[in-house]
Amino acid sequence: MIALMKMSLKVLLRNKAFLFFLIATPVLSTVVLSIKMDYTAYNEDSDKNMILELDDYTDKAVYKGDTTACIIKVYDASDTELSEYVLKQMAGTGMFSICRADVSELTEKEVDEAAKKDAFNDRVGMLLYLKEDFDEAVLKGTWADGIKLYDVSDDERKDIFTTELTDLFVRIKKVQSITGDDATAILDALHKMQEMLPEKGVTNFSSKKSVELTQKQINQHTQIGYAFAFITLGFLFCGVCIAHSVIEEQNNKVFTRVMLTPVSSRDYFIAKFVMAFMISLMQTFVLAVCLSCVPGLDVGMSMITFLFIMFMLGLIFSTMSLLLGVILGDVMSSNYAAFAIWSISALLAGLYFPLEDTTKALKTLSYLMPQKWFMDASKLLIVGDKSAYSMILCVTVAYLIVIISVGSVGLKIKRYE
Repeated sequence: MIALMKMSLKVLLRNKAFLFFLIATPVLSTVVLSIKMDYTAYNEDSDKNMILELDDYTDKAVYKGDTTACIIKVYDASDTELSEYVLKQMAGTGMFSICRADVSELTEKEVDEAAKKDAFNDRVGMLLYLKEDFDEAVLKGTWADGIKLYDVSDDERKDIFTTELTDLFVRIKKVQSITGDDATAILDALHKMQEMLPEKGVTNFSSKKSVELTQKQINQHTQIGYAFAFITLGFLFCGVCIAHSVIEEQNNKVFTRVMLTPVSSRDYFIAKFVMAFMISLMQTFVLAVCLSCVPGLDVGMSMITFLFIMFMLGLIFSTMSLLLGVILGDVMSSNYAAFAIWSISALLAGLYFPLEDTTKALKTLSYLMPQKWFMDASKLLIVGDKSAYSMILCVTVAYLIVIISVGSVGLKIKRYE
């Protein structure tokens, strides 16, 4: 068996296609993980009530905000805890989508010019400018001096926004009369009052554990999904390369000569399965090298844990493509099958777009895909839930048992034919 593994490894390392997928897909996965971007398509309902940050004040809020709510674009020159609290309270109503841009380096005149442009170029319900002296104006009770509202639409919800904002300032002023002028003490009192209120929301009678992610964690989880898509392609075609060697050995009567030795057919295919294990390990190692070249990379979990997930996912797909290629017995057919499995499984697993709003049948079908389970496990790991490790191990073992069992039956049928 050791001689068979050495022989197979030498053949693989001479295969240019194998070397390409061994190196290219980890590099592409690393590039995806290093991209800094906010992914709003995967925002859950709870995340729609958060403040959405714009990279620049010239960015259009309509591209990032929740279009089902009244979009409020905020020019924030204050950037204080009090302004953060006010905006979070307005976003928490669920009626408004708050998109904030930092304008601390702009003058009021420049903000007015930007508002004029956004009035025509952006589709928002209202524009709000929080001035640099916002805190001072609110604490004095003259909050109209610390803000500026730009009426840029016919959305009737803007009047509700103005009313809600005024009521919030009045509430802050009442708390100030008790705690004094210290902004920190006022915010502590407001937070304590908020905690005393009954929690809003709907009762969930499902036994499924709900996991809520922040915007940063959503970005990390989405990037992990894209990385899964790229690395899975590499695992599949590297497994196909092993299958190619098996097909060639059968066509060139190498397999027949091996069977004349004391090595059994079971030992032969175990050696090939070990090769699938080794290429998964090799590709994970290449990915580790690539990730180490990106300073400050944060995937939401430890790098060892992330590599462990990739290795287990690779083991499933490498074994799957190996047995599939051997059963098909044709190089071109195995290539087509590998590509079909990669594209369909990634699509149904929700690696490219969320499946929360799809039909129940499609959601159920997605749980037949290995990537779906690994995406759920990565979400648990991002929030620090250690139960994901047992989940990954059980899922990997289950898929390997099914793949090897079905593959064994397929090989027996093929041998009988």
